[in-house]
Amino acid sequence: MNTDTRLTSAIHKVLITGASGYLGQSLCEVLSEDYDLIRMDVVETPGPGEFLAASVTDREVLDSACARADALVIAHMAPNRPDVYDWPDECLDINVRGAALAFEAAVRNGIRRVILISSISVVGGHCSPGFTTAEMPFAPVNLYSMTKVLQEEVAEYYHRLRGLEIVVLRPAYILREDSLVNKYGKKRDSITWHCIDPRDIGHAVRCGLQLPDLSYEVFYLAAGPGAEEHVDLEPNKVRLGWIPRHRFEGIAIEAA
Repeated sequence: MNTDTRLTSAIHKVLITGASGYLGQSLCEVLSEDYDLIRMDVVETPGPGEFLAASVTDREVLDSACARADALVIAHMAPNRPDVYDWPDECLDINVRGAALAFEAAVRNGIRRVILISSISVVGGHCSPGFTTAEMPFAPVNLYSMTKVLQEEVAEYYHRLRGLEIVVLRPAYILREDSLVNKYGKKRDSITWHCIDPRDIGHAVRCGLQLPDLSYEVFYLAAGPGAEEHVDLEPNKVRLGWIPRHRFEGIAIEAA
């Protein structure tokens, strides 16, 4: 294993898994302003930096890519198909095994800083009029949220036993403010407090890559009207140095 670890102050090249996805493309759009990118996905889309056509389940390709990167952003998901979460085989293989292989490749190649894109759905079983905080125990409600819980468990293992510095981001409902088109290609007519623009997630990733004295930290991301009343966003300002730029102002609010 390569023990010549790279400090966060020297991050120049970032590997992004799931770079061609709905979220991944916006992450690349934002991060390319500050970093050289290796964009990894199974299907190529236009974008900045180098593109690597490969699955996250290919450990040899991941190892080779991490050998050329200074930091890792894990943003991949199982294919965007209606049936992909009907059975646990494919979604577990890509979301969980793929994440574990990525973390392991990071360790083996001396990468210290990893950003994991998780989901607010890891505590979805607690959804109520209450206030969501990072201290809430996991409560997945479907196979998708279960895979996100398992991703976070893998991340915590690689922090605790292998020394990785990890930021876990838990975005709520990802939606571009300018188009209101979601990842399924459907345009919404109204929004809720859950909404978060994928470009703002990109800015949060950039803050995470630059965060000093990092160990293992979790942040929720939401920016719709009144989001602060439903989820603890104060650490984003105080610790992460992140404030959303897209607040979905002037857009109709969905009836409760």
